[in-house]
Amino acid sequence: MTHLRSLSARTQPMAYAIGCLLGCLLLLAGGPARGAETQSVALPGATGEAAHTDYKLYPGDLLTMSVFDHPDLSIELRIPVSGAITVPLIGRIDKLVGRSIADFGSEITRRLEADYLQQAVVTLTVTEFGPRLAYVLGSVRTPTSVKLSAYADVSALQAISEAGGFAPDGNRAASIVLREDPISGVLSALPVPASDRPEDIRRDVVLVPRDIVLVPRLDRAYVMGRVLKPGAIDMPSEERISLTKAISLAGGFDKYAKQSEVQLIRDGRRLVEVDVQRLLNGDSPGVEDPVLKPGDTVYIPEARF
Repeated sequence: MTHLRSLSARTQPMAYAIGCLLGCLLLLAGGPARGAETQSVALPGATGEAAHTDYKLYPGDLLTMSVFDHPDLSIELRIPVSGAITVPLIGRIDKLVGRSIADFGSEITRRLEADYLQQAVVTLTVTEFGPRLAYVLGSVRTPTSVKLSAYADVSALQAISEAGGFAPDGNRAASIVLREDPISGVLSALPVPASDRPEDIRRDVVLVPRDIVLVPRLDRAYVMGRVLKPGAIDMPSEERISLTKAISLAGGFDKYAKQSEVQLIRDGRRLVEVDVQRLLNGDSPGVEDPVLKPGDTVYIPEARF
């Protein structure tokens, strides 16, 4: 489904009149192009869900920019993963990912008026949303990716439900959401409620793109992140499996692994951080190679260059 959200970047009376006119034209025309099923024109000063002025830009979003009385400045802009785009007359604009559409529109207006136009009435329209996915892995009936809405929250328990629910051997009490900060690379392990009781549901985790909802199996551990074969490893009762052996069973580190900050997560909480690089090099005498338990998760972050 294609959505459309519009934002006027100024609040002067002229901008208000133009916003109203655009809204009427859209309604008379039967809706926007690209087969949008819903539409909303955000007028200056509007508040609440109708405005969406706080919408945060995301990689893959497709924007249409128009400047009143300057059709030569009307363009389409696709937000790249880098968050940097080039706008006619203005030039390069950086760090768009995570910025509100209101802030982006205000910057375009300000820079046009600073050097080129006496008054710039800019309209930004999000005509396509970039794909927002979270992932449900481990002991669920159908491991899958889950589409996240730009405006409606999806929780971890809802995502597990979309994946068919917990499998009979799923370790509910150790279920977690793995979330890596896209800038710092810092990993968070957020516990998922173990039951559907109202008091637990209130503590459910609202998902963001790239989250991994992981439901451990009672007799397995998991190695995730920068290894060659991420996934589950069996935990036979007669064998002790250490953290480094688990990494080996997962194919070893890939070339982007940050080997000095491997994390062991147990019962939804980070238990310890291990410098595996020094451990393997023998540079850390006396440093313990932790023994895993069923339901543990080993996470290898990505090195930031």
